[in-house]
Amino acid sequence: MRLVWFMVSFCLGLVVVGRAEGVVYSLVMPAAAVPAAAVARVDVIVMNPAVAESGYDLPVALAGRLRTEDQSWPLELRAIGSATGRLAARNFTPVGYTFDVPAAARGTPVLELDEPARLRGVLEIADRSDRPEPVATAMSRAAAGMPAENAVKRTFGGRIGVHEPIYFLYGSETPAAKFQFSFKYRLLGDKAALRNTVPALRGLYLGYTQRSLWDIEAESSPFHDTSYMPELFVESQTMVDPGSGGGAKWLGYQVGYKHESNGRSGLDSRSLNIVYARTALAFGRVDGWSLLLIPRVYSYVSDLSNNPDIAKYRGYADLVIVIGRNEGPALSLAGQLGRDGNRGSLQADLNIPVKVDRIFDFATYIHLQYWSGYGESLLDYNRKSTALRAGISLVR
Repeated sequence: MRLVWFMVSFCLGLVVVGRAEGVVYSLVMPAAAVPAAAVARVDVIVMNPAVAESGYDLPVALAGRLRTEDQSWPLELRAIGSATGRLAARNFTPVGYTFDVPAAARGTPVLELDEPARLRGVLEIADRSDRPEPVATAMSRAAAGMPAENAVKRTFGGRIGVHEPIYFLYGSETPAAKFQFSFKYRLLGDKAALRNTVPALRGLYLGYTQRSLWDIEAESSPFHDTSYMPELFVESQTMVDPGSGGGAKWLGYQVGYKHESNGRSGLDSRSLNIVYARTALAFGRVDGWSLLLIPRVYSYVSDLSNNPDIAKYRGYADLVIVIGRNEGPALSLAGQLGRDGNRGSLQADLNIPVKVDRIFDFATYIHLQYWSGYGESLLDYNRKSTALRAGISLVR
């Protein structure tokens, strides 16, 4: 999600905002200390707060300076890739720049830019006085222009992001372990002709989610069942002002086609295809406590011969309710009701953020999950089960 990317970017460094030519610029500094005489990267975030599409045209080279109380060094910041493009209404994009950190720089000098707007950011210089230059630093001198890095940026830069929750859980019920990972990939780049001709396709994504129930305590630790869920969808998200009031806010929508199967053959084979539409509403402050309502409706569009009565247990709609605080604890309730109204399921997830700075420098969530109902796995779509598991989640 681009909103999530922006919030992460904001947390990674000092951001100073300036406005020019109808768009807003902010400067994101490196999250970690950079050695003197190394190559550093910063990102100029270009934001379009207007209700209409807007263009931007940044120089391929920016003049700047690195300043301390008693010294100043002129800098040239070099663009990584394209620095021009167009932005949809209420959208944003990062433009990366690299520069050579002066060999004499120490402490926490301030990077100053006057164009495209007055931007300032604090750069932390790593202490190199008593140890040789790290191998990674030497490599970084050449990495900024290496074809391999350019290829990675061309393929993944700004396109891959989080999708569904990512977690690993363990409990006393059989199967004891449950885990899920998920990601999405934006198919059309900023310069794609189709993206500019059909604005709705700017949010065209390929998504993939995999969820497994693992009988980890049994002999040879077999997997009980795994669901493979590729999907193609169009997504549009509304940027919300963090300082806005506590009223209702529409967060956007997703419309897509999703396949789900367990990759088995014979009597254990399960599969289905659906088309769906999902939206989200928020009540409360984005920077505080809020309530999210995320309904989804769907229809089956394929042969259901290996699970012909699945609609009795999954129905045609589901609803997720989230009560939580930004950067704080959150409780989500996900429920669905079968076609006849007498079968369904409920999953409750409690997430509490935790950061282990001293040992791992690793931010995650303590995750407690309760499940009750039919079809925790696709194999068991018509079997009722109850489970309580605990573990960690990386994305909630």
